[in-house]
Formats: sequence, C-alpha cells, structure tokens
Amino acid sequence: MAGYWKHLPYAVYMDTNALRSAGLSLNNPWLMELLSITNKYGISLCISELVLQEWCEHIFEILKDNRQKLFSSISLLKDYKIQVPNIEPQEVSLPQKPELIETVKQKLKNTGFVITKNWDAPLSKLLNEAVEKRPPFGHKGKGLCDAVILESYIKHAKENFPEARVLVISKDKAVKSSEDRFKEHGISVEFVDESEIVEKLKTLLKNNVATLIEKRKSNLKKYILTHEPNILEYVVRQTPLNITDWMLDSSLAKEEDRIYGTIERIFSVKPRKITKVIGGAPTYGEETPQDRYPVGIFVEIELDILVRQFGFGLFLQYVPREITKTIKRSRMVHGTIDAEKEKRDVFDDFRIENIT
Repeated sequence: MAGYWKHLPYAVYMDTNALRSAGLSLNNPWLMELLSITNKYGISLCISELVLQEWCEHIFEILKDNRQKLFSSISLLKDYKIQVPNIEPQEVSLPQKPELIETVKQKLKNTGFVITKNWDAPLSKLLNEAVEKRPPFGHKGKGLCDAVILESYIKHAKENFPEARVLVISKDKAVKSSEDRFKEHGISVEFVDESEIVEKLKTLLKNNVATLIEKRKSNLKKYILTHEPNILEYVVRQTPLNITDWMLDSSLAKEEDRIYGTIERIFSVKPRKITKVIGGAPTYGEETPQDRYPVGIFVEIELDILVRQFGFGLFLQYVPREITKTIKRSRMVHGTIDAEKEKRDVFDDFRIENIT
C-alpha cells in the first residue's frame, strides 16, 4: 500500500449530515467520485449503525409525508369529480423501519460502504462529558448521538488500523471540534466538509498517481462525450417518467434554481450537456458484471415549469399567482464499458444501463 500513498487515510468516516447533503438517492457527484477512489485504493468508507439509523429515519419521515400527500391529492381530485385510479390506503403500505434499515444497509454495503458497530461503553461516561461540555457536547448538553458516532469511529480505527490516519466528513462545528477524542488514542484525524473530500484525497496521493488519475479521468470524459448525442436523447426519453418531487424541489439546488410555491405543471424537459463523468461509480443495490466497468454520467437538464405562489393583493388579500420558471437539475446516467480494455486505458463498447 505504501507505494501508492503519500499520507492517504486508512478510513473515511461520515457524519449523518454528510449523507443528507448527498441527496435522497445518494448519487451526488462528490459521493460517487469518493466511492470510486475509496473502492479503487482500498480505503474504508464507513458509517456507524447510528448514522444508518438516523439516515433511515429521515427517509422514513419523507416517505410517510409523501404517502399522506398522495392520498390528500386523490381526495381533492375526487372532490372536483375528476376521475383518478381508485387507490386504497391499505394498497400503499410503507416498509417497517427494521426492514427499511436492513434494505438500505445491504445497498450501501454492496456499493462499498462499511457499517461499523455502535460504541457501547457505559452511559455514565457520556453524561459526565455532557456536564463538562466536552465537544461535541454543546452548552445545553446536546450532542449525545454525535458523541456515540465519534466514539464508534475511534473504536473501529483502533481495532483495524495500526497508527491510524482517518478523515471525518462533517460540517457540524461541534463534531469538528472533537479532534482531542481521536488524538488521545493515537489516531491522526482531520475533519473536512463533503465539498472538500475528493480534492483532499487527491492531494494526499503521490503526485504521479494523482496526475495519472486526472489523465485517465480526462480521457474517459473525452470518450464519453463522443456518445453525448445518444446519451442526451436517452435522457429526453426517460426523464419525464422519472422526475420526482424531491428532485424538482431539491434543497441542493442553487438559489436561482430553487422553487418557492407549488409545482403545477412541467412544460418541457431539455437535456443541455454532460457536466461530469466518474469512472468506477457504483449503482446502489446493483452489482456490475465482472466484465463491465461502471461509469456515472451527470447530465444537466433544463425544465420549464408552472409554479403557483401566494402573495398579498389589494386590501391585503392572500391571493395566488402563477409564474413560469426555468430551473436546472441534474440526472445521473449509469453506463458501462469493457472492463478488460479499461484496465489498459482503452475505452470501448459503451452501453447505457439506466438513469437515476
């Protein structure tokens, strides 16, 4: 391993807020690129059981909320005598939380994540730290889950890596102030935001390896761009069938592309360009055949939509208004190329697999 690294970490640990920033489908470009690096160079990309549980709780609440919206919409349409499929609530059941956790866990493990055991030391230790306001505990004693997550990562690093070097992805100030927890166990740690993690790993690789990665990445993108017309045409055919509320009303969108109001209608969908190509990008819950090399292709699309907003009119009446808005979003096309040729830096036999 030493021949490939400069000071590359043995493990990268993720906080729950990092998973949230990757979006509900976990196919944000930074995470795809991170997985391609960690899988290729044998770095453990870890989340604790508690992070998994918090993430699944977040997903479950969104599923529950959207299920209620579905039946509220059906009821409203029926009130206006508009014909809709007769869907009964018992026909749309949500998975039980343990089932959801196990399903998500297996998908993440198949993609390259390591799920670490929760730290199970006596609660009294954490209670004392909460009173002392030791990071990540705040001035009101908040931070119990964060403390358990960090101690879980410390335990994992101690048990698996001699002279451990690790990175922790988090934007939480209290978590990022917890360096001493790691240092007192002889663990070298650095905290980074998700927007910095990929570049951070590249800077830690030896210069010749980092240069090789960038060259291969550039050559792969040039090859994929030769197929851009077919990819964009595929996106045109598939996108209207796959647009979801959380994609349209994404919290990850830039300010100018945010939606304030209710989406009434989508007028058009236009794919504009390929923005990013990531070799080795995994597909959650699916295994790529041994003879195929996975490629993640991010395509910028432009949507013209009708949005209903509410504002104050004459005499301070609360009145609706409809506006047409153009927004930009991103779709990920999953493709593959010949795996044996890719090992020799030859890119051939491109196939489109699916879109998310």
